Amino acid sequence: MKFKKISAIFASTLMAGLTIAGAAAASFPAPFISSGTADVAIVYGTGAGVSLTDLTQAGNIQMTLASAMPKTGGTTVSGESFKFEKTSTKFHLGDNITQVVSSALDADQLPTLLADGTYTDKSNNEFDYTQKIAMNDNLQLRMFASNEYQSNAPTVGFHIPSGKTILTYTMTMSDEPVISDMPSTHLTLMGKDYYVLSNSTSGSNVILTLLDSAASAVVSEGETVNVMVDGVSHTVYAENIGSATEVKLNIDGVSTNSLAELGTQKVASDLYVGIKDIMYNGKDTGVSKVEFSLGKGKLKLTSGSEVQMNDQAVSGVTATITNDSAKLSSIALAWAADDDLFITEDSEVVMPGFGAVKLSYGGLTYPAEEAINIQGGDTYVTLQDFPLKTGKANINILYGDSTTFTGIGKDANNKLDTSSTNSTTFDRDTDQYFVASWSDGSDAESYLVRANNFVIDSTYNKTDFEYYDSGSWVVKKTGAKEGDTFTIGNVDLLVGAINKVDKTVVVYNNSASVNFNTLYSADGLTVYLPVASTTNNTKAVGNINFQLSGNTSTGHNGNSFDLTMKEEDKSGNKYSGDVINATLSWDSSTTKETEVGAYATSNTDATSTEIGDTKVYRDFTYSALATEILWTKPSSGQKSLQLIYHGDEVPASVYIASSSATVSGSTALGNVLAKDSEVSNFNGKNLIIVGGSCINSAAATALGVPAHTCGAAFTTATGVGAGQFLIKSVASATTDKIALVVAGYDVADTANAATYLRTKTVDTTVGKTYKGTTATTADLVVQ
Repeated sequence: MKFKKISAIFASTLMAGLTIAGAAAASFPAPFISSGTADVAIVYGTGAGVSLTDLTQAGNIQMTLASAMPKTGGTTVSGESFKFEKTSTKFHLGDNITQVVSSALDADQLPTLLADGTYTDKSNNEFDYTQKIAMNDNLQLRMFASNEYQSNAPTVGFHIPSGKTILTYTMTMSDEPVISDMPSTHLTLMGKDYYVLSNSTSGSNVILTLLDSAASAVVSEGETVNVMVDGVSHTVYAENIGSATEVKLNIDGVSTNSLAELGTQKVASDLYVGIKDIMYNGKDTGVSKVEFSLGKGKLKLTSGSEVQMNDQAVSGVTATITNDSAKLSSIALAWAADDDLFITEDSEVVMPGFGAVKLSYGGLTYPAEEAINIQGGDTYVTLQDFPLKTGKANINILYGDSTTFTGIGKDANNKLDTSSTNSTTFDRDTDQYFVASWSDGSDAESYLVRANNFVIDSTYNKTDFEYYDSGSWVVKKTGAKEGDTFTIGNVDLLVGAINKVDKTVVVYNNSASVNFNTLYSADGLTVYLPVASTTNNTKAVGNINFQLSGNTSTGHNGNSFDLTMKEEDKSGNKYSGDVINATLSWDSSTTKETEVGAYATSNTDATSTEIGDTKVYRDFTYSALATEILWTKPSSGQKSLQLIYHGDEVPASVYIASSSATVSGSTALGNVLAKDSEVSNFNGKNLIIVGGSCINSAAATALGVPAHTCGAAFTTATGVGAGQFLIKSVASATTDKIALVVAGYDVADTANAATYLRTKTVDTTVGKTYKGTTATTADLVVQ
């Protein structure tokens, strides 16, 4: 499940008026994903007796839709901005800004905002200056949960606590102007022009008073001029220039007080006037004039104190004015959070008072997304829908007797054959298959392989070798005898001794790059499979000693086993990234069942946080690949784990920009899950409804049956009985959207329906109804 900022998951009533109507033909994932754009909400039930498996299946459907979205991701930016990254150093989840770009920013990064320039004093002397911005070193991109932002919503972004410094802007004069010569001049700070009204001191601290967005003009006594300030026109009439020391103006119908040169007055809520020069002419034939400046805000910079705007403190922004012998050396503005601040895909922060610069986050760019599901059963643990190169497969990895783990695979008659040596012995009577994997460190692939049809041909024992491909077994080598070789992809195997009577065959790796105890996902996650051992070597990843019980060797005994998985690193090197350990164990029910009782990572990561009240806890590895971890922890019952693995470097889009710039996030699917009890505002969206009318009120409405229609009544209404499911498309009476009901007679049947939807070709045209019995069988009726 992929979230930007998790919304308070919708609210109120169900989309009304669903009827069976005509619509254009479509094949899943259409119309939910069309032309790279998502238009969908996935609705799961919350009625009495609902299983969290329905939520898991909704999440699996969401993952399938996410994989159909454009993979390029990225962020669109307009206006001046700088992205915090270097050619060889991308911004990763868990990084601080200065880990990525440590030096201060200047005109090379923001050529307008931080342009070098020349300041001119009132005597027309010129002074060169430079500008820079230094970022604080503790602004970390992470997953956070804060009620100040949104309750129960673990979100990726920046949480900046109140009082923490964000950045410091500094304007430095290479030649130093005399401060007393600065009033009535224009000073540029962060790309904005300010009019210097006055200078003064408070003890040893220099004070400069500026007008923001100022415009200057000259008006003669008794005449009117129009002045444009920040896009707004203002009318200025010179009422009286009575002497060389005072003047009275009328601005937009409001008369000022009598003002002297360098005097200021607030004339509207966001408008100030400053008198630059009074050109008085006392002769009867002369015309007196006044030069003035209008600005929308007055900024007072007092060295060592918070900046004031319009006589109110700008909380968190502190000025430091450095001077030597009454000459200006530099002006620094330190910006600290005045309250908790949040930078997310839906929220950016702008420097208060000056409003010139902001920080924005455009999200993570995911090159790929694949789900690694670790699911407990009654007595065994399964890698559910594991994404092999040749398609998804359920791979059973450990089984037991409701007390301890006793073997590798599903049960004693359906074992997973593993080995940490250069050979493995496959037994057709007890083994379901073995895993053969190849890797050269940069690329990797895994296959499920089995031997079948053991015969004697002349004097040779022979067998056929098959591998699993897209839901079925494909014969790769027929009549193989000892000494033969064959390849599946890059996996090169040598056939050893074959025993027709025992139905066993020894298989060797025909290359040092091939092994029988690791499993590689299609996008490169490494899973270290359990291998039976009689030793207690705690350093041997994957070793399990079934003779040990209790907790004498955590991760290597019958009570628990650490399933170790490794990411790639950012350069694509296999098994070189962060480690994730999923602890497979037994739950606390009366008859114990398998579960993922805990997990841990090798690197500092997020704090696992529940998503709303779903019992699903969100986490991430803070690494270049940013694997997302979703741990389902129901109040009672089995815990399960889902990893969302991205297969390559996941860069973040973090920007500093001018306040007028816009940053828009990638086309990621986002969170599209919704409870049936909270569905609203969906008249304009397509729906996928997971679960039947017994526990999902949205399904009841879509199917046209009363809420809580269960058991025999559900069968009567839908024709779906025990061990069956339906996938049915209905349409809205008021829009061209559809609702696709994915429901089974019970929870296992709903899981089959969801899997069938994700893995088979399903026509979502309104009026189509699929009925099936398993996730892969073709004996279903299309109506």
